[in-house]
Amino acid sequence: MLSFSKIIFTALVVVVVWQGFKLFNRAKQVSNNDQPKQKRDQKKNKAGSAPQEMEKCPNCGVYHAEGNAHRCDG
Repeated sequence: MLSFSKIIFTALVVVVVWQGFKLFNRAKQVSNNDQPKQKRDQKKNKAGSAPQEMEKCPNCGVYHAEGNAHRCDG
C-alpha cells in the first residue's frame, strides 16, 4: 500500500533529478558561451553546408548557385 513516506520519497527523488538536469544543462550552456565566437562559428559551418554565392539567370531571373548549370523553363 502507498504510505505517506513513500509518496514524499518519490516526490523528493523527482525534484532532485529535475534539479540535476537543470544544473547539467546550465553548465553545458555556460561552457558553450565560454568558447570564442570564431570557434563556435567554425563548428556551425562544419555541421552544415557552407554558404554559396548565388547568381541571377539573365533569361528567367531565377537565382542559382554560382558555377552550376541552369536550364530555364519556358
